[in-house]
Amino acid sequence: MSVSLAGVIGAVVGLYVGWIDYRILKGILQASEMKNRQAGGDGGAAARYKAPIGALIFGVPIVGFPVIGYWAASQLAG
Repeated sequence: MSVSLAGVIGAVVGLYVGWIDYRILKGILQASEMKNRQAGGDGGAAARYKAPIGALIFGVPIVGFPVIGYWAASQLAG
């Protein structure tokens, strides 16, 4: 199996986009928890399920976006 240079470039771009998406989603999760705590709550679902949601937020963009980027760039390059 040969590795496509266009695919590798697409995967790198996908990794960068995934990293940006991860940072945005992580900030939204933290803001939701903080807002609930400031309102007198216990942090809500964001605090209760912080570990699994955090793993999902990390795994999907960091793994998924490079795979999609590689596949899309390979298909576009031929």
